[in-house]
Amino acid sequence: MRLVTKLNVALLGVVAVSAVLNFATLRLAVLPSFSALEEQSAERNQTRVLEAIQLQKDQVANSAGDYAIWDDTYAFMQGEGPDYQDKNVTAESLKTLGVTFFVAIDTEGRVVLDSGYADDAEEPRPVKLLSADRVPQGSPLLSEPEGVAIRSSLMQTAEGLAVIGYSPILRSDRTGARAGTLILGRLLDMDAIRAATRVDFDLVATSAFPTRPMAESDRTVDKIDPLLGPDGRALAMIRSHTPRDITAVGEKTILTTLLLLLAGATVLSLVLGVILRTIVIRRIETLRAHLLSVAATGHLDPMREDGKGDELSETVITFNAMARQLDDLRAKLRRQDYDHGAADEAAGLLHNVRNALSPISVVAWGLAKANAAPWKQNLSKALDQLGEQGLAPDRAAKLQQFVALSSARLMDDDRARQEEVGSLVAMLRHVDDILKDQDRAAQRERVLDAVDVAASVRNAMPLIERRSGISVDLSDLQSLAVLGHRVPLEQVFGNLIVNAAEAIEASDRGTGTVRIGVRPVSDAAGTETVELTVTDDGVGIDGENRDRLFEKGFSTKTGGKRGVGLHWCANAVNAMGGRLSVESNGPQQGATFRIVLPAALSRRDAA
Repeated sequence: MRLVTKLNVALLGVVAVSAVLNFATLRLAVLPSFSALEEQSAERNQTRVLEAIQLQKDQVANSAGDYAIWDDTYAFMQGEGPDYQDKNVTAESLKTLGVTFFVAIDTEGRVVLDSGYADDAEEPRPVKLLSADRVPQGSPLLSEPEGVAIRSSLMQTAEGLAVIGYSPILRSDRTGARAGTLILGRLLDMDAIRAATRVDFDLVATSAFPTRPMAESDRTVDKIDPLLGPDGRALAMIRSHTPRDITAVGEKTILTTLLLLLAGATVLSLVLGVILRTIVIRRIETLRAHLLSVAATGHLDPMREDGKGDELSETVITFNAMARQLDDLRAKLRRQDYDHGAADEAAGLLHNVRNALSPISVVAWGLAKANAAPWKQNLSKALDQLGEQGLAPDRAAKLQQFVALSSARLMDDDRARQEEVGSLVAMLRHVDDILKDQDRAAQRERVLDAVDVAASVRNAMPLIERRSGISVDLSDLQSLAVLGHRVPLEQVFGNLIVNAAEAIEASDRGTGTVRIGVRPVSDAAGTETVELTVTDDGVGIDGENRDRLFEKGFSTKTGGKRGVGLHWCANAVNAMGGRLSVESNGPQQGATFRIVLPAALSRRDAA
């Protein structure tokens, strides 16, 4: 068998083996990642549906608390206020309140009031939430937890599944004995939830609940969770359907990639077969010498073409073309390295901006909620009644007293809102500082400045100050200066503080303390540094995860885009001449993140 034939057979064998290996690699390594993406998408879709239901529950619970802790409702339960129902439990008032059912139960379980209206026809249709006139004493609706507990749940009614909010009936100043329980309910509008979440889902009877919460088929990934009633038992199951579009795209991509690889390998084998068809020693030596020169110098200089028109001349021409392509590829690789670095920096910037925007959304939500307070609607009604002709003097006096009290409350709300707006402006300025600092860094080489660690920590504190159950201990915080970049350093502090708060919220207790301390440290060589520690008593970190915590893409969190924050923090601290480390005794034992940076004084002394 001729050498050229042997080479061709060998090349075909290589192509065949490469095709098999590439197919196996793509099928076994890449395709599962597409399935994982579909599962994550299914989890997110299910979460959006459950959050939409929870939002309706919270809205109804807030309204229930407003009506239950009210002197008029308390008087009604004591047998006073005969016009209470006519004023507050009408089709128009319930529609304005955004509820379907209005129920009042005394402490003995007797249903004092069960009224409601359904808007499924031209005229409101009377409906009831409860099917009996008395609620058993053991019912969760009559339980008396410590404090004033405003709760929410789901309930099966004759009209369908409804979200409910219920609260103990007390006076407005929350004094006196509990007079009963007030329940507000709203029929669950599945079509509205589908439109809001853009998720395809349906309700499944509890008897049809599958053994696995995640069900897969050839066309969809289904996620199923129970919807629980006040007694903790499942009323129904919510099942979302996520199309398996990603896997179909993945399979098509794998097939296309394999065909392209086969085509490329085939072309390469043909070219090599032509090059190796005829061998001339002298010209091979010339080629070898030129290749050695390229290897020694790194310069992709073209070979001189001899113009003989044979296969080896074609080899020289091919080599020269390859040299030009390699030179272009080398330039592209340099540009890609730059782009990858810019992409990593952008990922860090986006992560920090998300952290800065989180408290802004909380303040904005609070402002929007304040505008929808029911007492403001009552104030508007009182003003309308005062303008009516023939109003009784005693009624006018009461309305004027209510307007005066409400005016004072409006002034208090206005002052509180001004403070919220001021806080919102400060947060927006912080975001603007992050973007401006990023813009300056992109245009010039950054110089380390003296940064007050205590001031930077306090600038990052708004990121967690509105989280319930999280306390902050700053007793060990000292005002020391380090050499660094102020805005990136505040972003690093913000990342560590937010991570500490999230670790506490994810712990078994759900509450805890974030301790922040700063102290000067001198090493064996006498170099002055500053050490900052962020300690939490949250979920802790096991040894295996602790060793990988600062790797890019690694995270112990689930859902969303994770694995960027700590990697970016470590790089940012390193760029300032410092180091970032973590300590933890294990799961549920808390963790301590430690930043060591050069003190501003040590750099000036060295100069």
